[in-house]
Amino acid sequence: MNEEIEVYGDDDGIMLLGDSEDIRQALAELQISEEHTTDISKAAILKTAHRATKMFSKAQDRSGRWVKLTKESAQKARKHGLLRNNSTGNFMGVIGKGGKGGIKGNVQFEKIAGGFNPAKVANVEMLMLTMALEQAMKEMTDYLKQIDAKVDQVLRQQKNAELAKFLSVAGLVSEAENELSHIGSLSDATWDQLSNSAQTVNEVQQYSLLQLKDIAEKITSSVNDTRTTKDALVKARSGIGDWLAVAADCLRMRDRIDMLKVQRFIDTDINPDLLSKHRFVIADNRRARYHSITDATAKLQQAIKQAVQGKDDTMRVILLPMDAPVVIREGNEIASSLARFDKALGLEYKTPHFSEKQWNQAMGEVGQSIANSTEQLMQQTRSTLGEGAKQIGNVANEAGNQIKKAFGNFPKLR
Repeated sequence: MNEEIEVYGDDDGIMLLGDSEDIRQALAELQISEEHTTDISKAAILKTAHRATKMFSKAQDRSGRWVKLTKESAQKARKHGLLRNNSTGNFMGVIGKGGKGGIKGNVQFEKIAGGFNPAKVANVEMLMLTMALEQAMKEMTDYLKQIDAKVDQVLRQQKNAELAKFLSVAGLVSEAENELSHIGSLSDATWDQLSNSAQTVNEVQQYSLLQLKDIAEKITSSVNDTRTTKDALVKARSGIGDWLAVAADCLRMRDRIDMLKVQRFIDTDINPDLLSKHRFVIADNRRARYHSITDATAKLQQAIKQAVQGKDDTMRVILLPMDAPVVIREGNEIASSLARFDKALGLEYKTPHFSEKQWNQAMGEVGQSIANSTEQLMQQTRSTLGEGAKQIGNVANEAGNQIKKAFGNFPKLR
């Protein structure tokens, strides 16, 4: 490694600035695959916004890579001693040049290559925010394509004038993005049109979360009756998918608006300290939005678990052979859809799989229980009843054979 690598980080990602070859070595030391990083020169905002390109020109003079912060990469950042800026709460530090063990822990930020510069830090932090926004929008777009979401249809079916406004916001945002890509800046008129759009999106998001909360409560209230649970889950499955899609599109729309907002702040040429504060507010509000949604999905996951647990027990499967299996299957389908959504949010959620007990299997367990009880009875009475015990065994075996013929296979009595 010939030169020092500047390392910046926040709650969303880590950025490395320096010589391209040195960055490759630094990524290797951090055990981060280069294919999992993004070249900052390909950031969308640098392709569309003229002032942003000028603003980030110093960062562009050096190669840069951004990597989304995962649980694993966050641990690596802490391991290698990156410091936190007291005013912003973000990570910073350097990867030193020369020799093994190039990571320098507890390094004063003022000593990095190029020196400490509030404007530079503010610019880099804002660039990191745009990279995180871009990545999140891509992931939400991929998710909506994967589930073939029909958000506009879902909203129109509600016959709610406020929800219908969301569709007009989508049009305004697309027009603003088109203006930015062709002109490199947003006009005051365009921004005025967008001024209330975030509130509209928030209202639709809150409505979708209320729908998911209502579904979770209905599932929870059904847990004491298998047939009611079955009906609740069958009805809930499509509704959950629809409202998760609406919530996902709301998150994506707010990120698109935030990206335009970043451009607006850059165009006003505000001072570095105020720029950093704006970045902090945008990031903090995003975390709050994501938390409100993950809180709703967590309640749904818990409701599904409570509804499905115990529905595959032996007697329920035997007595309700048409209902109990449906509960398990519907529970698995909903759990899978929630897991896909959480994955799109960048969360690590392992899809639970509830086992579906077959009717023959349940009958086999009943038969085995009878066999065990008969064997135990024979052992207890053999010493005193002698030949009579054999008769008991023969009677039990005959009873078992009759059950077997009527209900299915289970282990033969001894």
